[in-house]
Amino acid sequence: MKENKRISELPVQQVLAPGYLPEDDDDINIDIRALFARLWRGKWIILICLIFGGVFGFLTSTQYDPVFRAGAKVMFDQPGGDIIDLGGAATVPITQDALQDQIEILRSTNLVEKVVDELNLDRNPEFNPRLRPVEETLLDRVRDAVTVPEWVWEGLRDFGLIEPPAPPGAAPDPAEIADIERRIVVQNVLARLSLQPVPSSRVIEIAVVSGNPRTAALVANTFAEQYIVDKLEANLEATRAASDWLGGRVDELADRVQVAEEAVETARATLSLEAGQSLEITNQQLQSLNATLSVARNASRTAEARYERLKAAVEEETDYGAIPEFRASSQMNRFRDEESSLLLRRASLERQVTAPHPMLDDVDTQLEIVRERIVAEASRIVEAARVEWDALKAEEADIETDVRELESLALEQARDQVTIRQLEREADASRVLYQNLLARLQETAEQEKLEEPGARILTPAEPPIFPQTQRQSRTMAVSLIAGALAGIGLIFLLDKLNNTFRSAPHLEQMTGETVLGIVPAVGRRLRRTTVLERFRDKPKSSLAEAVRSLRTSILFSNVDAPPKVVMFTSSVPREGKSTTATLVALTSRQMGKSAVIVDCDLRLPALAELLGGDDDEPGLLSAIEGTATLEEAIHRDGESGLHVLMTKPTEPRSTVNAADILSSKRFDELIEKLKATYDLVILDTPPALAVADPRILSAHADVVVYVVRWDHTPRGAVLEGLKELRKINAPIAGVVLSMINEKKAARYAYEGYSSYRGRYRNYYVD
Repeated sequence: MKENKRISELPVQQVLAPGYLPEDDDDINIDIRALFARLWRGKWIILICLIFGGVFGFLTSTQYDPVFRAGAKVMFDQPGGDIIDLGGAATVPITQDALQDQIEILRSTNLVEKVVDELNLDRNPEFNPRLRPVEETLLDRVRDAVTVPEWVWEGLRDFGLIEPPAPPGAAPDPAEIADIERRIVVQNVLARLSLQPVPSSRVIEIAVVSGNPRTAALVANTFAEQYIVDKLEANLEATRAASDWLGGRVDELADRVQVAEEAVETARATLSLEAGQSLEITNQQLQSLNATLSVARNASRTAEARYERLKAAVEEETDYGAIPEFRASSQMNRFRDEESSLLLRRASLERQVTAPHPMLDDVDTQLEIVRERIVAEASRIVEAARVEWDALKAEEADIETDVRELESLALEQARDQVTIRQLEREADASRVLYQNLLARLQETAEQEKLEEPGARILTPAEPPIFPQTQRQSRTMAVSLIAGALAGIGLIFLLDKLNNTFRSAPHLEQMTGETVLGIVPAVGRRLRRTTVLERFRDKPKSSLAEAVRSLRTSILFSNVDAPPKVVMFTSSVPREGKSTTATLVALTSRQMGKSAVIVDCDLRLPALAELLGGDDDEPGLLSAIEGTATLEEAIHRDGESGLHVLMTKPTEPRSTVNAADILSSKRFDELIEKLKATYDLVILDTPPALAVADPRILSAHADVVVYVVRWDHTPRGAVLEGLKELRKINAPIAGVVLSMINEKKAARYAYEGYSSYRGRYRNYYVD
């Protein structure tokens, strides 16, 4: 109840099932199988449209005048062999651009005018419409047959339906008329001309269509001949223009070669005078100086290292005997020998006398003097090493200066040599170009005598024997395609115009309610008695299985509290609501459960007609008014054993308001008695959109089952009926799709209930 209450507060658009999109919206997910299924069920529509399209195309193609097509094949030479060929370039393969150039030449107005003049096509009525006999139009016939007032013609001219007459004295210019007439002829010739290149070749087919086969062949051959003549004239004109151009260029190049050669000689003379020697000698001197510089640089670094080493030894008072330069000094060796002698003498005195002693002091004084001389000598050796290092650095700097001067001289000479080589290259290029153009000028002079057209006719056009049928075939193909498209469009249009439900998933998506069951239709005339007879006689039929499945779905709609009062309603009459309710009651009876069905339609009762019974028997109104007991009012069907509380056609009175009766306390007490007596109470109510009775009766029901007739009930009616019930929080358990035609339904859904029932029909005994 809470869920139904929540749903009832939402608008209909928001009650749709999750993921559902209305049919008017574009859905990017296209179901291919459903699409083909839709086309397959409309195959007869497509076939009929194809037949109509084919008949229309055939009738249209038979009205065409015969047209003959003649073609000539022309091959043009490979482009690239121009008059001014300055280097023997490689042959360029054929390209689409080259073919298009030749096609544009063939379609040029100049070439078409030559063909027109050659064949006098401006005097041929086929190409000049002015020479054709004037056909009488419908307006001319009306004008001859009926005298139309002048004011009518003026009104037509005012609305622009007919052209106004030319002003008096405004005679057309004959030259302008002739020019327009010639342009019309040229356009007509171009309209009949077709140019088709042969793939992977330099061949173009020139085709012309005409009502006369000889005219078609003659025009095609004339096009080919005029094309060759045009190319020959173009080549001759190009050759003459090239000869004139080459003559002028040869004279210019002769002067340029002379100037370039003089510039080379002048540059060489100037370089020799300024440098005094050649670049090769300068490079040899530079190489020798670089070697000397390397030796001087190494000697300077060695002297520097020796000086630093000796200087460090003196400053750190290192043992001079360990330094090779100090050992090599004779003076240093003499001082060191004196030092050694004094040390020996002092050692001897120390054994003889004790300090302090004058002799020991004398020896110490002499040792100090000798050691000062050793230090002075070491300093002189270090200074000599520094002087040597300075000399070597100066020598290195002088050599490096000489190297830089030679490098500058070499760079200047190399720069001058580059200028000379550039002048030589320019002179050589001018000389080669001059020689080539001179040779080409001589060749061109001879080529004027041997000029070829650059194209030839491979296959001349012959008058065709049979007319062309391409136009007729194209008309038939277009008509058939249009017919097929019209059929497909009609299928989708009819499908879009359909406003009913044809499948359970669609019903669930649109309503947001669960489909509790699907009840198939029985019999072609859809009589209620036929349905009941099938149900009773064949308990294993698909109808019986569908009703049992529906009853199970209703009882399991609320597992915790199985419903005892079930109300059946629908949107509009004749949707199978009463029959479905009766079948559910019969099923409960067959399964050993007591059930009673109450006909709550006090205006148009249906169960009395369906199950029969005497008109004199009391019914629902009698039980409510108290004129009969409930036991007396309940009708017991002798054949099925079904208990029915009917509304007799003789009971309702015009003064009785059905809504008042159904909302009365007596009716409430009657429903409570039925609930206490039977396991299942079924309320058969009127349509929800017709009267307010279903909304009143929904207060007595545990669940409401909404019946929708397959491919019959409008969608808007179903949504509106459910909306009315949701407004009062009716306990809607779901919907039932009734009276479904299983054969047709299988064409509207490639899977689902109908599809699977068709596959597993051996489970039923129909």
